[in-house]
Amino acid sequence: MANQKTKKQEKILSALSRIHQSIGVNLELKEVARTVVEELVTIEACSGCAILLVDGNDVNVLAHKGLSKILDQGELGADLPAIKRMLNTKQGIFTGNVEDSIASGCVPAGCSMKSVICSPVLVNEQVKAIIYLYSQDKDVFDEEDLQFVELLAREISIAVERSILHSQIKALSTMDSLTGCFNRRKLEDDLDDEIARAKRYEKPLSLFMIDVDWFKGYNDLHGTTLGDLLIKKIAGILQHNVRNIDKVYRYGGAEFVVLLPETGKWKALTVARRLHKIIEEQEFTGEKESQPNKRVTISMGVASYPWDGNYREELLKSADSALCRAKQSGRNRICVFDTAWVNSSKAKPDLL
Repeated sequence: MANQKTKKQEKILSALSRIHQSIGVNLELKEVARTVVEELVTIEACSGCAILLVDGNDVNVLAHKGLSKILDQGELGADLPAIKRMLNTKQGIFTGNVEDSIASGCVPAGCSMKSVICSPVLVNEQVKAIIYLYSQDKDVFDEEDLQFVELLAREISIAVERSILHSQIKALSTMDSLTGCFNRRKLEDDLDDEIARAKRYEKPLSLFMIDVDWFKGYNDLHGTTLGDLLIKKIAGILQHNVRNIDKVYRYGGAEFVVLLPETGKWKALTVARRLHKIIEEQEFTGEKESQPNKRVTISMGVASYPWDGNYREELLKSADSALCRAKQSGRNRICVFDTAWVNSSKAKPDLL
């Protein structure tokens, strides 16, 4: 028995060393969490293990092993009794009989779970993550197991804090500070990823480029304060009227790009028409004094993969070409990319 205890302690020390090394080189929390889970399952006699990230009312799985069936049966959330108690008390849960504990409310139907250790990870006295272990047998874990998990929770709190800060800085570098939309740099990365995904799964992909008509005249007359408010308002309209999987980017001063995964050209055109109408019918401060048609409008150019380009540069060039056609043809309209128009010497009024 003493020999077994010594071997376990040696395993714990070795695991802590590897976890320290992981924390030292990783800013990505998922990688740290994956390492912790891998180490835990080699030491503890558990049926499953997970690291959960707490973000307000959302609870997301960073890494797990042996929990696929449980996670498939229900959503995690801060309103679950056990998690709610940990958030309020900042104390963990340790039980050898789940049925007689607060953790019983978190067990999905048909799941065999008897022993549980849940330890909160605190950052600035707030629960930001949870280490979770369970076993299908009763009274599997002892005080030594609890102390080890609690020690891990303290150790990875540094990594959690650092990773959260890293994520915040990373998010700021991809966001437009005025509108809250993604920026051009983020568009380039996302478009490369979405095209690769569209190729792999043989799915369509569309985007449209948007320009606020006569924005320079509006800005010159009303000043940059109202000009900025106009841009912010249009950005908000775009963000609130697309799907969750769609993304809105500020491409330039008064230009936006909307990226629509798994969307063909004609469906994208339907979305473009809807957005165009919403903005055309919206009232904007100062529009009657500055805009040629007494209201703020937009021009849009639609392009789609694979028809209008197989790479990021091609697709953006196609959307820009369609947008130029819309502007040259009088503005306040939508044009779909047309290779015949691009290759001709005159712009066709093929307006939609």
